[in-house]
Amino acid sequence: MNKRSYFSYLLFMCFLFSCGSDETPMPKTINILSATLNGADLSTSNLEVLPEAKLVFVFSSAIDANNFRSSFSWRSSAGEVNYMIDLSNASTKVTIDAVLNYSTNYTVTLSQNPIGLNGEILAASKSYELSTAADNVIRSMAPCTSTADCLRNTELQGSTGKGTFEFYSNYPIYEEKAVWENLTHAVIVVHGASHDPENYYSYMTNSLQSESLSDKTILIAPFFRSSSTGSSDDFYWPSTNWRRGNLSSNSNKISSFEAIDFLIDQLGDKARFPVLKKIIITGHSSGAAFTHVFSASNKSEENHPAIEFEYVVANSQFFYYPDGQRINESSNQLYTPADCSAYTIWPLGYNSTPPFLTGVSSSAFNTKFVDRKVTYLLGNGSQSDPTLNIVDCENTVQGSSRYKRGENMFSYMELSYPGTHQHKKVIVNGIGHDGEGMYQSPEFKTLLTDLVK
Repeated sequence: MNKRSYFSYLLFMCFLFSCGSDETPMPKTINILSATLNGADLSTSNLEVLPEAKLVFVFSSAIDANNFRSSFSWRSSAGEVNYMIDLSNASTKVTIDAVLNYSTNYTVTLSQNPIGLNGEILAASKSYELSTAADNVIRSMAPCTSTADCLRNTELQGSTGKGTFEFYSNYPIYEEKAVWENLTHAVIVVHGASHDPENYYSYMTNSLQSESLSDKTILIAPFFRSSSTGSSDDFYWPSTNWRRGNLSSNSNKISSFEAIDFLIDQLGDKARFPVLKKIIITGHSSGAAFTHVFSASNKSEENHPAIEFEYVVANSQFFYYPDGQRINESSNQLYTPADCSAYTIWPLGYNSTPPFLTGVSSSAFNTKFVDRKVTYLLGNGSQSDPTLNIVDCENTVQGSSRYKRGENMFSYMELSYPGTHQHKKVIVNGIGHDGEGMYQSPEFKTLLTDLVK
């Protein structure tokens, strides 16, 4: 390489790598990962909120509190709002509490300034518009979507006293100042054996949002606490006893069925929910087993005749049968199993039922069961299913797989109650034992849209 070429090469490399440049490196930026107000997405148009407001920002890295205050503004025409700030989650989460005025428009602004703990600049300025209710009656609001903000609780009456029962909900159903003028439907989704209501709340939230149903649908995900996580003030259940309607283990006992009946009683209060017309109860896996027997066990349908009820049973591994017959998979015909004494014990049959059903005859129960509107949501995917019981005869007589057990249950209803039962089935193609896959499938979304109309 000659001298001229060499110096040209050096100049080119310096140009690429800013040789000798005095320029200051571009500062790093910080992004807003989420912004919610009382659990609702802050970017929701025409956001109407309660005066007691909790605004939460989550950022991509840690925040400097003083710099954030300098860049943040929450104003109305009357001036700046008084608020309190708290940092958490390694300073990536900023919570701002304020008490607002009724019937007032507000602007929330976060300017593009250095707000990061290490001088990071906000990637872009953000501005949000919101308003508060016209008076002390809440008629509508944006739904809560963040599980961090949507966990609620209520006190329910047990056998000898009250206890705490938790649930996720997109609207505050026990708000005394509310008269919900837009909520026409409710979905109650029951978790499985993993006690993870927050996951099922998120699955269903996504499906409701994708179908534009959130603004008229109450979503509730009850939390049946286990004995290992429940405190003395909570209702909690050993193992999976909650899915059978059994009593809780704490001193103020309550049936898991009664707990949901109490929530439904609240929804049935026409003074609070004047336009509510349908409640859909669904569950996946163990939650599906709960839903199947709850369909005929509950007192809600009889107590609230003006409300229509639907039950969606997703991927249960066992089902309630009104009699001792089962389906022979080879012939698809009814038969009576032999050498299996446990196969008609509750919740597989009407023997040894829980105290909640005391005084209810098997014939009365079975009549309700046949008349209930039950949809079997069955995933036909071939993925492995390690939790499926393939050992105990009371389970194996129901079918060779989770999918076949659902198919057999529906075949039983067709053969035993032709033309009279209210049950149906929906197949979810390619999905196995997967709650998220089931509740976010096109087949379920179509069913959901049909039910919420």
